[in-house]
Amino acid sequence: MAEYRDVLGRDKFALSKEIKWNWFNVLESIIEIVPVESSLEFPRDQKDAKFIACAISSHADFLISGDKDFSEAKKLLAISILSVAQFKTLVCEKLS
Repeated sequence: MAEYRDVLGRDKFALSKEIKWNWFNVLESIIEIVPVESSLEFPRDQKDAKFIACAISSHADFLISGDKDFSEAKKLLAISILSVAQFKTLVCEKLS
């Protein structure tokens, strides 16, 4: 959650405090804490390895990120790596 708080707080997103507060409340109400029992090497950007390990441990269907480093992770995962826009089109709009 700390990473999401940091990213969504960046100036480039220009989110109001209210929007961020609402978003964090939604995230915190729907997330499930999953123990990550493995670590892995991700030479492209080792600080992103924790997200890949979490996706693997939780048997996630999607890893959603705008970080281009994750394109290389496609070789490591059987998980679909989507941008936020792709997720919105493929999942959110189908549900509404």
